[in-house]
Amino acid sequence: MPDPVKPWPLAPRPFFEEAFGSWLGRVATCYQISVGMLWETSTGLDLPNLGKAGWILFPPVSASPLDQLSKLARMSEGRLAAIQTPPEWMADQRYLVYCFKCLVLNDVDVSAPRWKREWLSPDAEYCTVHHSLLEAVPASVFGKAANCGAALRAISRYRTPRFPRNGWLR
Repeated sequence: MPDPVKPWPLAPRPFFEEAFGSWLGRVATCYQISVGMLWETSTGLDLPNLGKAGWILFPPVSASPLDQLSKLARMSEGRLAAIQTPPEWMADQRYLVYCFKCLVLNDVDVSAPRWKREWLSPDAEYCTVHHSLLEAVPASVFGKAANCGAALRAISRYRTPRFPRNGWLR
């Protein structure tokens, strides 16, 4: 009889509007490891091919690793499936857009910044909460950062106003 999966001692719940990569990044931050190490030790699989945006723009995950992660995190597989990146958003982008206020002022848990899934859409340009244009950060920040904590520190260094939308950024 195979050994049952031993759940993670600490497993932050994903927020409803959070991106799958953001959730993985937050879990990796809890354990002070990289997203790649978390993925490989948790699923037994090699990290999928990630573009310039690294783990934040995590490609859609198949049923087997999703089931494994949901058991480790003690939640339903459907909860993780709901926050996955849609395949049509998987375009390599030079810059990713975000709302700094939404990023750091999570109204559900102020101690847990998260990357909203909607910011990964190639069409995202406006914050519906704060009624302002989104800011931009080089996508490479996530490719170089080991986890969410490291990415947040890097974002604070790169924080710039949103560039005009003319197609050359993506």
